[in-house]
Amino acid sequence: MIRKTLIAILSGIMAVSLVACSPSSNVKNEESNTAQSARSIEEDKPFIGEGEWANDYTRDEVSALNDEITARMEEAANFYGLEYVKEEKISDDNGVSVNDKYVYFDNLNPEPNRMESMYYGFKTYGSDMASGSLNLKIGFRLDLDQIKDEDKFDLKETSISTFSEAMTNDSERDYSEINAKIIDIVKNQNANGTIETNLNGLVETITIKNDFLLYKIDSKTYDFKK
Repeated sequence: MIRKTLIAILSGIMAVSLVACSPSSNVKNEESNTAQSARSIEEDKPFIGEGEWANDYTRDEVSALNDEITARMEEAANFYGLEYVKEEKISDDNGVSVNDKYVYFDNLNPEPNRMESMYYGFKTYGSDMASGSLNLKIGFRLDLDQIKDEDKFDLKETSISTFSEAMTNDSERDYSEINAKIIDIVKNQNANGTIETNLNGLVETITIKNDFLLYKIDSKTYDFKK
């Protein structure tokens, strides 16, 4: 019943809008530093707020949700004509086994106002996979001159929102408050500007340094119910 309720709330078909995104790019055999950073485990990640995503679920429930999100991520990537990797890898982090099922795209030299990289993955931890998390990371090149000259930036008009909505399944979000904060960081040249928001139990983090914007959505680390 919990799984059906979760999927009914969070699943569905993504409404994709025609927004800016980078052109197709060949996926490199050797991962870039951005890719490695995107897939690293972030310990002691702060978790804020309450919501549907903050509830406890079984591994099967989260796995079913991940399958639906992954399908929407692939749909978005195909819409933009992106060449992406879909893989499953097992690695070791400080003696802890990490199973990572992910979709990944990398473009090392994007034009301004384009994505540099996108990672979405479902990580489970330990040999018994008793815990896990869902994570989205996007690297984006800002057009600083345009933001400063026009005093305008709309996250909804970028590819970030498409992939964000593929994870949250919320296509009706109002980005006006986030947009204003991003503009303020850019115009005031805050070298380490960070914005953190609760999205129904998910943590959305936007970090801006110079012309690079790192966009992340993280679930809590679920201790799967038996």
